[in-house]
Amino acid sequence: MGRVWHAYAVTLPRPAVASVGRGLVGLGATGLQEDLPEGVTPTYRQPWDTGPMPRAPKKVRLRAWFDARPDDAAIAGALDGWAYEDPEWVVQAEEDWAEDWKRNFQPVHISARLVVAAPWHQVPGALVIEPGNAFGTGEHPTTRACLRAVDHFACPNATVIDVGCGSGVLALAGAKLGMRARGIDIDPDAVTAALDAARANGLDVAFDTTPLSGVDGRYDLVVANLFAEVLVALAPDLLRISCGPIALAGILADRAQMVREAFAARGVIQDLTEEGWVSLWYAGPSAPSGEGHSGESR
Repeated sequence: MGRVWHAYAVTLPRPAVASVGRGLVGLGATGLQEDLPEGVTPTYRQPWDTGPMPRAPKKVRLRAWFDARPDDAAIAGALDGWAYEDPEWVVQAEEDWAEDWKRNFQPVHISARLVVAAPWHQVPGALVIEPGNAFGTGEHPTTRACLRAVDHFACPNATVIDVGCGSGVLALAGAKLGMRARGIDIDPDAVTAALDAARANGLDVAFDTTPLSGVDGRYDLVVANLFAEVLVALAPDLLRISCGPIALAGILADRAQMVREAFAARGVIQDLTEEGWVSLWYAGPSAPSGEGHSGESR
């Protein structure tokens, strides 16, 4: 058996965390971690939210790891008279964190012709994406929804643009399926990661930081995996550069109606909710609603 850790967890009032943490470190704790207590739902401030910041939860689940377990009297001293709940000791074997992290990225099979995989899986013919370079390796439902759209609409030599490309996986998927692909993102690091991924896959894809308002021409397929509020703001330009279908994702279900209204001029091909996220596929400028698709993802 390899190295083991003695892990201690206790729920405390938030003001107690600093002093109790110092006490546990003084007893030999080699690491501390703050979590939410069981049953407490986190509250986040999203980029589109206005008003005051959400309040932090009143209680914290504090965890500490020790090579050797201190006695109970020492732990009581570290708690320093604070009220506490649910103290717990667990013996944990040391894990290979790198291998555990890799297991979280399994190959994503979109269709027989399109599979996205991390480098270590070595799936023949797969589009290889290095996790961690930028958001978008195919494991999230919003990315899968856009990958299904690329797979569905891809035609050799047709053009596709991925707006807000992140890792570049959508544009790369289009290129792998024979399309002439471009990706744009306002984050230079994302563009660098996408260009690296294109080289690693032997694909010729144009990635750059041109703002959408500066994009000329029209594309046979437009894909955008962005927040609902961003899609609404970009709707006029997304419609302007499109001469074919538009595939949108990244839309929380409770914010989808604003996107539907912004793109109401186009016929709806698909309106699908998956794990609380909505994906919307729209027909080209002159195509009727429902053309070319049954409304179910394949």
